Amino acid sequence: MTATQESFYIQQFKLGDTSSFQVLYLFYQKRIFNYGKSLFPHYEDDLKDAYQDIFISIWKARERLSVDKTLDFYLKRSIKNHMIRLKQKESKFDEIPEDFCLTSDAFQDETNVLSSIIDTEVKSHQDKIYNQKLSRLTKRQRFLFTERFINEKSVEEIMNEHSLVRQTVYNMIHKSINILKEA
Repeated sequence: MTATQESFYIQQFKLGDTSSFQVLYLFYQKRIFNYGKSLFPHYEDDLKDAYQDIFISIWKARERLSVDKTLDFYLKRSIKNHMIRLKQKESKFDEIPEDFCLTSDAFQDETNVLSSIIDTEVKSHQDKIYNQKLSRLTKRQRFLFTERFINEKSVEEIMNEHSLVRQTVYNMIHKSINILKEA
């Protein structure tokens, strides 16, 4: 769907056209669900409910909706906020049974498991961002950058192993760093 078409459907939807609402709902369904899944990977059913709740809210408030061109940012922000509110609400109702007693070892084990899960999620997110940024480099820039900073090789080692001139290595690494800074 082009931006012009989307803008048209949004305008029609704001006027109460149900077919335009349906087109927008179907167009964004997979995109917003996948975005929510990237933020909350273990809550697929909640995400489906959240998506429907958001569109119900949008339909009810369509006349006051301040989106004219694209719903993408609005929906992404809405699904994220909706899921955060849902998880906060759920955590208020989590009760610990009276006969449940956490020993320090059990607490430590639980903390270690949670830390491990969080570390894995953070690492996965960092890797995703890192790979997105590296994809902006040419194949050769990416290779030299990886050799220098990931594999921690000196410029001399890179020169000798790959039969390159010192200035070429410096130039490529410098260009890579500038591209990554802009990203």
